[in-house]
Amino acid sequence: MQPLVSVVVATYKRDEILLRALNSLATQTYKNFEIILVDDNANEEWNSRVKKIVDEFRENNKDISFKYIVNIQNQGSAKTRNTGIDASSGEFVTFLDDDDIYLPENLESQVENMLQTGADFGITDLDMFYDDETVCEKRTRSFIKSTSKEDLIKYHLKYHLAGTDTMIFKKSYLEKIGKFDPIDIGDEFYLMFKAIENGGKFTYLKGCFVKAYVHRGEGGLSSGDGKIEGENRLHEFKKKYFKLLTKADRKYIITRHFAVIAFAELRRKHYPGFFVNAFKAFFASPVYCMKILKEHK
Repeated sequence: MQPLVSVVVATYKRDEILLRALNSLATQTYKNFEIILVDDNANEEWNSRVKKIVDEFRENNKDISFKYIVNIQNQGSAKTRNTGIDASSGEFVTFLDDDDIYLPENLESQVENMLQTGADFGITDLDMFYDDETVCEKRTRSFIKSTSKEDLIKYHLKYHLAGTDTMIFKKSYLEKIGKFDPIDIGDEFYLMFKAIENGGKFTYLKGCFVKAYVHRGEGGLSSGDGKIEGENRLHEFKKKYFKLLTKADRKYIITRHFAVIAFAELRRKHYPGFFVNAFKAFFASPVYCMKILKEHK
């Protein structure tokens, strides 16, 4: 019998695109899964909107197991996902952001790979799109040549082996490593770091089976002060492991950090901050700066 997969969806202030995300689950070629939707709105109006979406989806997909949980108080993405994990019944746990979609073969491909490799956790590639369906970025993990703990840590520090939509875990391993830390910016990075550091068996499945969306001009934690504070905290975390890296690797991470801050400043139209951080990125390494710009064109 196919193992049960729990798909955890944390939602906050989404309506139509939340339904789009849920509908993408209804098209999965893999059928033995449950949806755990955790509503983090803590707002009567928004709770009502989400409830209507849930009712519509359930009515149209009566064969899909669906758990709907409402947070009494706003908890943030990390704690909300942990609530979903706690409520899950599956052998495997995956995550779908409420504004993204799974392609039909995602669960089948991931589960088959996990079973074949006996892995505790794994990822795929990630394609990111703007709302008009133009490509924003393609994250291909072709740089993964080794799955040793030491090499995976180096890859993760440089390139981020994350993207919540691409991750799959054995539930038992998620519980072993303590699930998500209560940090809402970069929570997926820290979870993946713990998964690697604890020595679980990792698998990388080449290919992209999800579509993640980037919303131009959207506020919230993923942009503005929250984004910048989170990136600065993440950079300080990475610096603790610089001794494991070559000089070139450290230079790449520093360049990437300032480039990310520059993009965040540009998104919120804070042009002095953009120019300062863009200059810092270029000064750290003109070559890496141009490479990063090309990747994010």
